[in-house]
Amino acid sequence: MAFLNNLGKKLSDAAGTATEKAKDFAETTKLNSAISSEEKQINQYYIEIGKLIFEQERNNPDSPVADLIGKIIDSLQNIDDLKRKIEEIKLDNN
Repeated sequence: MAFLNNLGKKLSDAAGTATEKAKDFAETTKLNSAISSEEKQINQYYIEIGKLIFEQERNNPDSPVADLIGKIIDSLQNIDDLKRKIEEIKLDNN
C-alpha cells in the first residue's frame, strides 16, 4: 500500500510540475507577445518620424540626410515608372 501511496504522490508532484511549467510557458508567451507589440509600435513611430524629416528636409541639399532623401526620391520615381508601365499593359490588353 505504501508503494501505491508513494506512486500517487510522485504522479501528483509530476502533474503539479507540468502544470506550473505550462503556466510559465503561457506567461512567457504572453510577455513575448507584448514585447513584440511594443517593438512594432516603436517601428511605426520611427516611420512617422522619418516621413516628417523627409518632408522637412526634402529640398535641403545641405541636409545630413540628403543622400537618403535622394535615394527615396529615386525609388518614388521608379514606382511611378512601374505604375505607368502597368497602366500601359492594361490599356494594351483592352
